[in-house]
Amino acid sequence: MDKIVILVCSDFEWKVVRRRFKDEKLNKSPYGNWFVHPDNHSAKKEVIWFKSGWGKIGSAGSTQYVIDKWKPELIINIGTCGGFYGKIDLYQLVLVKKTIIYDMFDFIGTVGKSVKYHTTNINLSYLKDKNILKLPKKVIVTGDQDLIPEKVPELYETYNAVIGDWESGSISWICKKNGIKLLIIRGVSDLVGSDGNPAYKEDEGVFRDGVKIVMPKLINIVSDFLSV
Repeated sequence: MDKIVILVCSDFEWKVVRRRFKDEKLNKSPYGNWFVHPDNHSAKKEVIWFKSGWGKIGSAGSTQYVIDKWKPELIINIGTCGGFYGKIDLYQLVLVKKTIIYDMFDFIGTVGKSVKYHTTNINLSYLKDKNILKLPKKVIVTGDQDLIPEKVPELYETYNAVIGDWESGSISWICKKNGIKLLIIRGVSDLVGSDGNPAYKEDEGVFRDGVKIVMPKLINIVSDFLSV
């Protein structure tokens, strides 16, 4: 039976998943809870929904954990991201084609070598799903921080990125090292521009609203893709 693991990183995102699949039995891991859906042995695919944890460390560790435990044919990561104001629409779903970990700074040796080494081009040649392929294919920047408004123009000019998050770069790098197929689809929950981000000023309210809007869309498109 083919195994597919769906990684969901943040607590807010996982709550939406659990509301959708509230009857599934939860299991525990060092990183978070997980469940199997459909939870039967007649299915051709075993789909494991896994709460991985947010940030580069948690997402890297949990990605290697699920690879070692299940040896999946495919890893899917769905979740939210911050969009660059004026470069992408709010609540847009995005198919990630390239990840860049941008918060690495070299003072010894060649400047920028660490960012280059940890940049991953995601191989999507296996993907045939028309609904997913029609999504805009974009570059995402990953860092252990929310997007800094005054740095957004630099990230766009330097990396041609229009979205940012805390995890995609780590997940993609670990999958590439293990030779695992990967699909990352993110939804723009909030927008960051030179004037800031309303989510930064309203105690996560804007972000939480964005999660409630984009996560059901992400669950639906992945469920249709997997026919679960």
